[in-house]
Amino acid sequence: MNISNFIARRYLFAKKSRNVINLISFISFLGLLVSAASLIIILSGFNGIQKYVEDVYGKFTAELYVYPKTGKYIKETDLIFQNLKETNEIHYFSKVIEGTALLKFENKWVTCVIKGVDPKTYNIKNWGENLLEGNALLKENGLKKILLGYGVQNELQIPFNENFSNPIKVFSISKEKKLSLQNKQSLNQNHLIFGGVYTVNPELDYSSAIVSYEVANEIFERKKGANYIEIFLKENEDLSRIKNYLTENNSSLVFKTHEENNQLIYAANDTEKWMVLAVLIFVLILSSFTIVASITMLIIDKKKDIKSLIALGANPNTIKKIFFKEGLMISYFGSLGGLLIGALICFMQIKFHFLKLENAAIDYWPVLVKSKDVLMLLVILFTTGFVSAYLPGKLLIRKLLHS
Repeated sequence: MNISNFIARRYLFAKKSRNVINLISFISFLGLLVSAASLIIILSGFNGIQKYVEDVYGKFTAELYVYPKTGKYIKETDLIFQNLKETNEIHYFSKVIEGTALLKFENKWVTCVIKGVDPKTYNIKNWGENLLEGNALLKENGLKKILLGYGVQNELQIPFNENFSNPIKVFSISKEKKLSLQNKQSLNQNHLIFGGVYTVNPELDYSSAIVSYEVANEIFERKKGANYIEIFLKENEDLSRIKNYLTENNSSLVFKTHEENNQLIYAANDTEKWMVLAVLIFVLILSSFTIVASITMLIIDKKKDIKSLIALGANPNTIKKIFFKEGLMISYFGSLGGLLIGALICFMQIKFHFLKLENAAIDYWPVLVKSKDVLMLLVILFTTGFVSAYLPGKLLIRKLLHS
């Protein structure tokens, strides 16, 4: 039988030792329990938000984007188009024309960003799931159609009807006419049929509309080419390798992944996540100091026991191990218990969605528990627990033995 383990358990669980030291030990245990549970819950909450954002934007975005390094336009004659056609890992790519235009329906006006794409894009991304009404056909029976974000459609107050024939007027700045605020004829005008309503996220819902690539060429009077290119890869392809390959062969262009294209969103979420984590780790360290206090008080309280053990032949290392192991038990029981409780709460949220969100794009708070976060927290918790258990036994026992 390991004597240090036996005595450490006796000091921690003995019924006769219900005193202020045990109360402090319990407070230390409780502090670690709450801190560990909070850490896993908060991290999983941020992971859930990030996963939700990725899912929402992923339905609407490509894996890779191509932009001109200088200027605003990629010419049809650029080598990139030939490179994309010859790259087997690419499933499809779409030239995109994007610009700001003024939409009018009856007496309602709204400004929005019009995106012109190849209609095949939405078949690839199964984008019809984002439609509230209508379909993703941008051209049907010879009619040029426009899809509106939910907010744009709401501002124009357009009632949906499959046989709807009253067109939406699209005004854009003409390259061939002199702009005049008094004469709307100086603007380029196009008439489009309302084809449907989509919802992606509040930012896009209230500021965007979608037309075919050909119609966008007419609206903005562009020749062949694109403002940027969207690239869709085949399944399980190495995005980083393909990006590097295309970059090496097209030095005049800039290539961005989906995450890089939405860097501000991901950076803001990561910054908030690690700032909150830093605060919680600081609280955890403070909780660990209560273990130092409780073990220190226990050592002082057990002076007679220490003398008796030494008289019976126990060496200094055995004495140190007794109090070190008690500190470890408090720390590790609290840490593991907190992680288990936190993980249980997270899985209950995933299963039952008991934490609701009001007036949000999703009805409940999304949660995602990642194994790497659990491992990281275990390392942090066990490290702080080890240090807080080691210090009082190492320093105070040596001082007592010398005295």
